[in-house]
Amino acid sequence: MIKAVLFDLDNTLIDFLKMKRHSCSAAIDAMIGSGLNVEHGKAFKMLFGLYDKYGLEEKTIFQKFLMKLTGKVDYKILASGIVA
Repeated sequence: MIKAVLFDLDNTLIDFLKMKRHSCSAAIDAMIGSGLNVEHGKAFKMLFGLYDKYGLEEKTIFQKFLMKLTGKVDYKILASGIVA
């Protein structure tokens, strides 16, 4: 009798980096829509530069991104990025 079936999603059944790029692009669009004053391409490049430095699983990457870009964390903009 089979009791469980396990799947490894990360880079096995789905392309993790493609998913990460799409979700980050949506997050940047949402942050720009909430008032972040930056060009999308520049923001995307900066965000992935931070991922290179801190790792793709960094949980506070958007806070680090906002600090680097604006010198502060605007929680309205942060929330928009997280929700997206």
